[in-house]
Amino acid sequence: MSLSFLLLLPALAPAQDLGSSESYVYAPRDQAPVTAPASQRTVIEGEAIRATGRRSLPQALAAAAGPGVWLQETNLGGGSAFVRGLTGNQVLILVDGVRLNDATTRFGPNQILNTIDPAVVERIEVLRGPASVLYGSDAIGGVIHIHTRRQRPVASGEYLGYAVDLNASTATMGGRVTPQVGWATEEDGLLAMGSLYDYDDLSSAGGEVPHTGYGGNAAFLSWVRDLGEDQELSLTTWMHRDEDVPRTDKLIVGFGQTNPSDERHHFTLQDRRALVLGFSDESFDYDFADSFHLRLSAKTYDEERERIAFGASTLRFERDEVESIGLSLEWQKLLGDEHLLTYGLDVDHDEVDSFRRDTDLVTTVGTDKDGQFAPNADYSSLGLFLQDEIFSFEPVDVTAGVRFSAHSFGFDGFGGGPSEDGDFSALTASLQAARDLAPGHRVSATLAQGFRAPNLDDLAKDGDFGGGTELHNSDLDPETSLTAELAYDYTGEGSSLSSAVFVTEIDDVIGRRLQDPGTPATGDEIYLRDNAGELRLIGFEVGGAMVLTDTFELDYGAAVVSGRQHDSTIDVSSGTAPFDGVDWRRVPPLHGSVGLTWTPLDGREGRAGHGHFGPGFEAVRLGLNMADRQDDLHPGDVSDPRIDPNGTPGWARVDIDIWGPLGEGDGSGLGGDSRWFFGVHNLLNADYRMHGSGFDAPGFALSLGIHWTP
Repeated sequence: MSLSFLLLLPALAPAQDLGSSESYVYAPRDQAPVTAPASQRTVIEGEAIRATGRRSLPQALAAAAGPGVWLQETNLGGGSAFVRGLTGNQVLILVDGVRLNDATTRFGPNQILNTIDPAVVERIEVLRGPASVLYGSDAIGGVIHIHTRRQRPVASGEYLGYAVDLNASTATMGGRVTPQVGWATEEDGLLAMGSLYDYDDLSSAGGEVPHTGYGGNAAFLSWVRDLGEDQELSLTTWMHRDEDVPRTDKLIVGFGQTNPSDERHHFTLQDRRALVLGFSDESFDYDFADSFHLRLSAKTYDEERERIAFGASTLRFERDEVESIGLSLEWQKLLGDEHLLTYGLDVDHDEVDSFRRDTDLVTTVGTDKDGQFAPNADYSSLGLFLQDEIFSFEPVDVTAGVRFSAHSFGFDGFGGGPSEDGDFSALTASLQAARDLAPGHRVSATLAQGFRAPNLDDLAKDGDFGGGTELHNSDLDPETSLTAELAYDYTGEGSSLSSAVFVTEIDDVIGRRLQDPGTPATGDEIYLRDNAGELRLIGFEVGGAMVLTDTFELDYGAAVVSGRQHDSTIDVSSGTAPFDGVDWRRVPPLHGSVGLTWTPLDGREGRAGHGHFGPGFEAVRLGLNMADRQDDLHPGDVSDPRIDPNGTPGWARVDIDIWGPLGEGDGSGLGGDSRWFFGVHNLLNADYRMHGSGFDAPGFALSLGIHWTP
């Protein structure tokens, strides 16, 4: 969607009755420092996410966040967000402050975001640029922080509410239903919901895309206890289970192929579960802190895969199980009028169990083998951080931060080989300054380091990816980055604009080195995980909105990133340095959007008084989304069957979104008043593919969303 759309929805949303509101207690790290420019931080309300009409959270996030968040989908049950040209384990994903990135998070696109139910989202914060000081490893490109919904205790008496969310789209001839119930007393608040979803094969402009449909279910429960004196205890648990998700790019013929890679390649299970216990004290009356937040977490991720290679007679079954526990402590202290300190620690531990069985389909004899990850693999991390907002340098505001990170790993060797272990540590710092040039005009400058420790996906995994097979390497160095950014924000009467230019250099970037070329364009190449030199990314982002008349608002945005890898390592087979001066992998093309939103004046007045809505809806938005051609390809892109070796063509898509109320609510229902959302997406049936994706984008489609509460 757009900045305009995101700003408009909260303004039009019903005022929540404080007795039944769903709100969130902000932890210290959730609070943006005064120096943060608008270009670095996008906050998207859950209602805006669900109003996009998109099927999954990654699709909805890309639609709502606008340019600068690019979506890649290898299969419909995945969806990986690119932030400032990076994705996978170079972008950190959090849920309620708990890392979803674990020791198995992949180097490339992954399905983490798809394992979060959009119905549970209260808001999403997208932090662009390095955030390693506050959040540790992986936060080089940025952070996607998902906050889940809460039912707050009521001021007096008792509250009981019900609601149902429905979402359906002709793009997949499927949808999602989410019943939910909220209950609260003066001390307790409880919110429970469950989702069922099922999707047929996707319909693109070129026809039905086979091997895309799947289904599953999700459940969510949160409990809040008001302990008095600004203290609160919370417990949140959730699960998300995708079943029989096809690996689309392996099952359809890709670029440079005459046959698909596999006859069967399904994620038969993607099961993510989490339990988070939190405690907050906003009147922490001690000399060293004014507020305190504690978070304990336990989570699991189980993934099962079935694969039959094209023309083969062996069924490969693989299972990876990840168990994680975590602890985070956060304090905040205001020192006079000159310093605001945010500090704390994070501890995480992952254990991985991996299994494989090959079954001969002729004889039905099964053979057990090592899984993708080495036996008895574990991974631990510790982080200590301190951030200081300094207000004594008027007229300049300054934020400085530092973090110490330590990581360790161990695993038994593949095939009974010797055990391996190791550790990494890093000191990461950041400095940001901002000042007002004039009323409404503000500039900021950022110099920030980033850090990514090699994880078990790098150190202890042998497995398949889109371009062949990769082998582990336990002798790797961490990735370290340095980003310089200059940003300008303008806020005036009826208009706003934010822009930023940045340069990011990543040293010892972890990539792949070709060991065996195999047969060209068949996907049987063999690569070794290795430090592959230096990566430089240069980018520009701009976005804004302006009120044209009493009823029309214009929004716009654009983003572009260019990346180059420099690695002088000579390939002994060719005598050349194949990765020196080449374009970086899967870099999104120049892309942007323009939108025009019409909000009838009587509709605005009606919302303010919860009265009648003249035309029966609140607003209509006409949006144009565009992407330029991308032919800056890495050698790995050229050999990737998901990417046209001649480059991905540019495209333009037209969407229409309409939303409004169902009846005349008073705002006190669970999740607010009953509402409807209707979308006409890809109005002109454009035939295109998102760069790097494994299948073509949806064609002309109608979507309908309903939030109903009695």
